Amino acid sequence: MKPEVTLKYLAYLRNKKANNEGFTLIELLVVVIIIGVLAAVALPNLLSQVGKARETEIKNATGTTLRSLQSYHFERQNFTSDLGNLGISFQTRYITNVTGMIVSATSALAEVTPENTNATNDGTRAYAGRIDYGSGTYAQAVCQSDVVASSIGAPASGDATTCTDGVIIR
Repeated sequence: MKPEVTLKYLAYLRNKKANNEGFTLIELLVVVIIIGVLAAVALPNLLSQVGKARETEIKNATGTTLRSLQSYHFERQNFTSDLGNLGISFQTRYITNVTGMIVSATSALAEVTPENTNATNDGTRAYAGRIDYGSGTYAQAVCQSDVVASSIGAPASGDATTCTDGVIIR
């Protein structure tokens, strides 16, 4: 290639590059709008995930208490309404109160209800559990409320398949 043509071509490329630097205002505006729409769609999902993460403490407390009640009953042949007798402890950041009660006079079943009085602010659903003993076997069921709530009624029985105020989880 001739040196004159090469120099003219290089000068052309240099001038072309100088004119095409940066983004236009419209391009930047479109990017900002797209990011805003994505954030608006993702924010509610993020907030519900935070509530579900907080519910883990309540689920763990319910399950731990039910298993401890089963162990207590296995050793002593009756349930206790004083949860201090179970020798368990759990975090109480999102749990205001845990109640346990013996439902029947023969001590064949017990209910556990962790409660979060700040459920609306924390975004947590309520849980309640029940354990039954009969014919040498134990049956447990846990109810979860459908919506954010501070408490929920316990399942109708340990082998229940439905809850009056929510759904059964195992």
